[in-house]
Amino acid sequence: MDALKEMGLDQNTLIILSSDNGPVLDDGYDDQAVKLAGDHKPGGPLRGGKYSAFEAGTRIPAIVSWPKEIKKAQVSDVLVSQIDWFRSLATLVGATLPKGAAPDSYNRLGNWLGTDNTDRPWVIEQANDHTLSVRTKDWKYIESSDGPAMIPWGPEIETGYQKAPSLYDMRKVNEQENEATQHPEIVYKLQEILKDVRNRKL
Repeated sequence: MDALKEMGLDQNTLIILSSDNGPVLDDGYDDQAVKLAGDHKPGGPLRGGKYSAFEAGTRIPAIVSWPKEIKKAQVSDVLVSQIDWFRSLATLVGATLPKGAAPDSYNRLGNWLGTDNTDRPWVIEQANDHTLSVRTKDWKYIESSDGPAMIPWGPEIETGYQKAPSLYDMRKVNEQENEATQHPEIVYKLQEILKDVRNRKL
């Protein structure tokens, strides 16, 4: 940031700070991360962590700075996917993506720049064992999995894997109550989205 300012480029440079997954403290490194973290919870109130189907594994931070275009600071809870950077940045620079490239990427540039607060209709998430989830603004469906309930090596992280499909009300932050049996119509709707994505119809 200092270098950009020195060169007079700080106002017209788009800077993106993000992550590739949720937090993990004990990932095989001898860095005393667990001890040094103390009472700090890097996933905040979210359940799970890196590798997990729960939100602390798949929800990631994203900070966007571009003073020339983003005039005021704001915090947004709009539902987007990191895969959308591909088509969004292509749109920004007027590039045409090759045919068949990034079929699941959508132009959500307005979301990133704070000019559009409409949510993406849904996002597909993937956990460590390739278990897929469908996330909408209000709901999260996690497909059934034979995987273990906890990561079997090192980090003490819940995976979110269950023998039966799971449905969580995302207005309740911590994903504690599986509501699949209470809302079979929502489970069906999200299962159909996942089925269509797998068949590449969307």
